[in-house]
Amino acid sequence: MDALAQIIEDLNKNEELRNIFGEPVAGRLLVIAEFADGDVDLRIEENGDVGMGDTESRRFVEIIDRVVFTNLNRSQYSSGSN
Repeated sequence: MDALAQIIEDLNKNEELRNIFGEPVAGRLLVIAEFADGDVDLRIEENGDVGMGDTESRRFVEIIDRVVFTNLNRSQYSSGSN
């Protein structure tokens, strides 16, 4: 959960996302967890309150991907190999 909290904090700090969604960014996002085929799928989506064009949608996905991967890698290396 520490990684998820850090992801949300980083998204809230992102100037580009603040321009799209307003502040706090996390107020316009949904964290969705689904269990299927023995695995948990956790994803972050926008809640649909803000109409985004193609360019904004692409940037949203790029930023989300970068923030998530950065934090998961940071979390993996800070906790050591389990």
